[in-house]
Amino acid sequence: MANAPTRRMLLGTSAAAALGGVLAGFGTSQAVAGQAPAAAPAPQGPQYLPFHGKYQSGILDAPQAHAVFVGWNLNWREGGKKDQLRSLLKMITDDAQRLTAGRGVLADTEAEMAAGPSDLTVTVGVGQNLLEVMGGAKVGTLPGFAGDKLQQRYGQSDLLIQFCGQDPTVLAHAVRAVSKNLRGLAQKLFTQRGFMHQRGSSDTFRNLFGQLDGVNNPKAEARELAVFGTPDEPSWIANGTTLALRRFEMDLEGWDEVATAGRDFSLGRRQSDGSPLTGSGPADPVDLDAVNEVGLPVIGANSHVALAMPRSAQEVIHRRGYNFIDGEVSGLLFASYQRDPAASFIPLQQRLAEADLLNTWLTPTGSALYAILPGIEPGMYLGQQLLG
Repeated sequence: MANAPTRRMLLGTSAAAALGGVLAGFGTSQAVAGQAPAAAPAPQGPQYLPFHGKYQSGILDAPQAHAVFVGWNLNWREGGKKDQLRSLLKMITDDAQRLTAGRGVLADTEAEMAAGPSDLTVTVGVGQNLLEVMGGAKVGTLPGFAGDKLQQRYGQSDLLIQFCGQDPTVLAHAVRAVSKNLRGLAQKLFTQRGFMHQRGSSDTFRNLFGQLDGVNNPKAEARELAVFGTPDEPSWIANGTTLALRRFEMDLEGWDEVATAGRDFSLGRRQSDGSPLTGSGPADPVDLDAVNEVGLPVIGANSHVALAMPRSAQEVIHRRGYNFIDGEVSGLLFASYQRDPAASFIPLQQRLAEADLLNTWLTPTGSALYAILPGIEPGMYLGQQLLG
């Protein structure tokens, strides 16, 4: 069993303090000792969220109740690939700004379905293959991780669009409208649908294991810093970021056989309220040095929370997780946004894949990495900063 890191190592760096000490993982994250989590904003009706801005929407916004991740591989024709990609991104941009404003796309046969305000966001990312076409920026791909049983249909694609919204009908129309316009231009590789909770009910949601997921994700400036970096240390491009999308199937029948104490020990937190085994509330510190009356660690070194705790501020990620039920298969879509996956998501995921006690009931079946394009102003198209 690996030695547990000390709290001093995990929380003592000035960089971690600059990020508010926020630590993130699969269903858990850790805040500065004594700091209460930010209260959930008062619920309000769905709106038309702005499409234009410094960053693409659907990243820093409060997660909507429903999400659909769709991946395509492009069908190249004879001629310049850069010109083809430019035309495709112009069309997607036009579609997205119409749909998020409650209007149908050009020649929309069901434009009425777009009309309702739904906090709809359309977020566009590209894989390394398209980055090469756009000018050679480097993001790379995710490596294989221990325990992976990946299915090609949930693997890396050229193009990724994340659709999120509160109304599943409006969301379904947006996915269909964009997909229709891409027919012949791209081949759909996957459609992955997820759900969270009723809008405004909580800052967190319960995954299908019953655990509180996303406790104390980084907030406000700390979130922006973890996702986009700074002008001196941006992500792969200024105002862009990266998305690591992993699909985990859950063995719910096996989980049903685990007693509450075993569940809590595997996670390092109580399923009942999300509090660490060394505390009484979700925001309490995770004390990896604490021992019980017979001298054994209260939180095991291979518990999820121990392995998910960042070793440095560079490992802080911002997660937008979603449950999924696909026929008889259930699980979690783990969508992780971060400035630099090589310094954050990849080392964190490697630790979890090698030793996390929760791996007994988790099977990774999908894995991909995308460069999320920078936001744009009116009159521009997504990717224009690279394609001109």
